[in-house]
Amino acid sequence: MEPIQEPAVETIQRPNSPVNGRPESLSPAASYAELARENAQLRHERDLLQTVIDSLPDPIFAKDIAELTRAKKTSSAELQRRTIELSRDRLLLRTLIDNLPDCIYAKDTAGRKILANPADLKNLRCKTEAEAIGKTDFDLFPREMAEKFWADDQKVIGGEPVIDREEFLPGEGGHKVWLLTSKLPLRDQSGQLAGLIGIGRNITKQKEAEARLAYEQRLFRQLLEALPENIYFKDRESRFVRVSHSKAESTLQTVRERYQAAHPEVAPDAWPAHLTSVKLFADWLIGKTDFDTFSETHARMAHEDEQEIIRSGKSITGKLQKVEYPGRTAAWWLSTKMPWRDAEGNIIGTFGTSLNVTQLKQVEEELNRERILLRTLIDRLPDAIYVKDAAGRFILNNVVHARRRGLNSPEEMKGKTDFDFFPKAVAEQFAADEQKIIQTGEPVINQEQCVPAGEHSSEMRWTAVSKVIWRDDAGDILGTIGITHDIHEFKVAQEALRASEAKLRESATRLERSNRELQDFAYVASHDLQEPLRKIVVFGDRLREKAASRLDPETLDYLERMQKAASRMQNLINDLLTFSRVTTKAQPFVPVHLSKLAGEVIEDLEGRIEMTSGRVEPGALPVIDGEPVQLRQLLQNLIGNALKFRRPDVPPVVKIEARTWSGIPPRVEAKAGPQELCELTVSDNGIGFDEKYLDRIFNVFQRLHTRNEYEGTGMGLAIARKIVLYHGGEITAKSVPGQGAAFIVTLPVKQPKTPNNESKL
Repeated sequence: MEPIQEPAVETIQRPNSPVNGRPESLSPAASYAELARENAQLRHERDLLQTVIDSLPDPIFAKDIAELTRAKKTSSAELQRRTIELSRDRLLLRTLIDNLPDCIYAKDTAGRKILANPADLKNLRCKTEAEAIGKTDFDLFPREMAEKFWADDQKVIGGEPVIDREEFLPGEGGHKVWLLTSKLPLRDQSGQLAGLIGIGRNITKQKEAEARLAYEQRLFRQLLEALPENIYFKDRESRFVRVSHSKAESTLQTVRERYQAAHPEVAPDAWPAHLTSVKLFADWLIGKTDFDTFSETHARMAHEDEQEIIRSGKSITGKLQKVEYPGRTAAWWLSTKMPWRDAEGNIIGTFGTSLNVTQLKQVEEELNRERILLRTLIDRLPDAIYVKDAAGRFILNNVVHARRRGLNSPEEMKGKTDFDFFPKAVAEQFAADEQKIIQTGEPVINQEQCVPAGEHSSEMRWTAVSKVIWRDDAGDILGTIGITHDIHEFKVAQEALRASEAKLRESATRLERSNRELQDFAYVASHDLQEPLRKIVVFGDRLREKAASRLDPETLDYLERMQKAASRMQNLINDLLTFSRVTTKAQPFVPVHLSKLAGEVIEDLEGRIEMTSGRVEPGALPVIDGEPVQLRQLLQNLIGNALKFRRPDVPPVVKIEARTWSGIPPRVEAKAGPQELCELTVSDNGIGFDEKYLDRIFNVFQRLHTRNEYEGTGMGLAIARKIVLYHGGEITAKSVPGQGAAFIVTLPVKQPKTPNNESKL
């Protein structure tokens, strides 16, 4: 009988099906499955052998049995050794699978899980492998996702592996868990498809980093497009690598101007393509240098700066440059350049920003001019001007303030306080005033102070001080601003004026009393003189009637002269009475129809008009408030004078006209506001007068002609003026000798109930 041969132990075969042109390597899960199947086969053969041995009863085969027993023991020992090795390898493989950070799993051809390591269980939200074994993706994921995974698995089983594909799983809190997945077919030892093996590497942090990087890149691009600054990156040879929209736009303008200056015959629509738009120019600019776009001087200066930055690694910050442009105003640019480094810190070029600050520069220059102007104004003002901080220290002073404190320059006062220039009590009062201003915000305006002229001076001087709070643009309190006006001479003059006013009031009182007495005297005297004059006239007339035939011619001449003198005296007394009655016998103001009043006056003067062959032409005259008797006297005097002062052989023509308008009444302050006024004009074609006598003709007893030329007492215009002043108006005249005269009276249309006081006349 042939001895029983030791069963052969099969070794694990590694299939060599190509994957993407490469031999397929046995996956960890496939090795584990092969080991399990081999171990089971060995146990089956051992049990079968033992059964065969136990079924042989013939003792004549003892030797064979002994050999068989020895063979069995040898086979069992080998089997035990192989089993131990397989168990060790299996444990090592499982430990490796379970401790890998990648997700490792295996599925059978029906999509059921047959292996899952802890990393995969975490994504499946399973606590143990037992929870996942036997389940499909439909049990573990949303249906839509499971259907996608099932379709992928079928392709893999069909021979289309998945290599390094990005996909995501639903994670905790709605966050995505990103995996870099590879799936390969799983075959048994006979090469038959048993399912698939999958490996997924968690790339969530990488995807988040990529998302952040993409966001930062978008933000960077948006900043380059939107920022007003010119931003650019250059390599070590000062060639442009990246530029902002603003940089491309501003440089394009310069390049266009240079091209147009060099090629004036070329129309804009025929210019090179890169000059037609900012986008095309930005693309063209990459790889170029400043020598391609700017003047030689400007480009060389920029190149030297950039090479120095690359050499030293030091930045150039806030460099202000004036750039000249052909055909337009120069511009001011504020530039900053710094090294551009890679991730290892190596300088690979320069990074720069520049901002057009031409407007700011212009504003700065304007502010500087205004500052100089303000400083000049402050130093030229006669007042002391100063600024203090919240602690009372001087930080700005003008020349006047410094000189008043006995110093040569305002700079000498900086940092000092009033305690350095005034007695302690005065300085303490100043400090208290300023602290009150700071605390309450209420200014001090024109506060009169009598203070020593200096710290050790006994001279006291009057000043008017104004102080206001000083705030910055944010409204925070910085200190106080003060102006001190020297009013010492004014105060001395004011005291003298007060004394003079007292004397003037006393004199005015005496004058008023004297005027009243004079008026009373004039009225009484005029009234008392009427009777004697009347008797002289009456008895003179009787004497002429009864004794004229008996008197010689000389006596008659004396009598006639006496009667004429008496008549003139009587007229003068009547005029004086009229003049005094303007204020003493005046009646309340009432509406007066000037047209009617003028008509009555013309009727009274009818005889004189006929005698001179003249005429009076009244125009449309308004109704105004006034004293009727006085206004009648006013018209009678003006019209009478116009008829009296006529040219020989020229019939007099007198015109009376009026107009009304809104304005400020004469001798009334402007703040009272405008009111309706009447301008009454009485003009003639008479002899006229020289206007140099204008002020004289309205005075009492003033005449421009002799009594022999023109009769009168010299009181007519004085009475007219007093009437006009009593009515709150004014009177003036215009004239040219030999061409007539025009007397112009301005009166308020409406009068107050109480007439003007005599003292105002």
